[in-house]
Amino acid sequence: MPSPYYESDLKDKIAAGSHRDVIGGFWDKLGKLQLDFLTKQGMQPHHTLLDIGCGALRLGSVVVDYLEPRHYWGVDISEELLDAGYNKELTDRQRERLPRSHLHPTAEFDFTYLNDQKIDIALAQSVFTHLPMNHIRHCLRKLHPHMVPGGVFYASFSLSPDHHEITKPLEHPGDESISKAIFTYDIKDPYHYSLEDMEYCAKDTPWKFQFHGDWGHPRNLQMGAFILER
Repeated sequence: MPSPYYESDLKDKIAAGSHRDVIGGFWDKLGKLQLDFLTKQGMQPHHTLLDIGCGALRLGSVVVDYLEPRHYWGVDISEELLDAGYNKELTDRQRERLPRSHLHPTAEFDFTYLNDQKIDIALAQSVFTHLPMNHIRHCLRKLHPHMVPGGVFYASFSLSPDHHEITKPLEHPGDESISKAIFTYDIKDPYHYSLEDMEYCAKDTPWKFQFHGDWGHPRNLQMGAFILER
């Protein structure tokens, strides 16, 4: 069970109206933070964006107004979350800009629903924190055929610094908005990884890993970029 989103009561929580809470909270803060980060990295309205682990459209509900119509795509393990986001978090005008067919449920990073659509930028925010390493490698291998040459896949992750023994739990205090620290682990969810781990995940693939570092995440998740060879 690599992710809490496999939990049996997830559907009940979503049906009860808790779709914002089950994806980790910080709804307004993280939606804007992701959009700000992407635009600072050069995303423009004409680019196509794939939101991996898009959930209830925390990013989608703000970025759909920035991108040109039909340029946002999203996948998530939970179709119930996709439905909740589409039906409850988007305005009628936003739904005109984002067809429901652009949102696809998959537990195995199946991006074939994109058909011939090529993606300029992909983002996985707080996805790798819930995945063992082989799942990350699987994601990278399944994604690259659907990206444009030189496309970039940004992914946040919990970094185990060089001075930390990676097999031991790592405390993440968070920022002033968080009263309770969380711990990450090397063999159970939520996971932490070293930079060498991220580089290893890209080994023998067309991706090259680059570390971006701190981008203002309230739980101190760091940002990495996988850049596709041209």
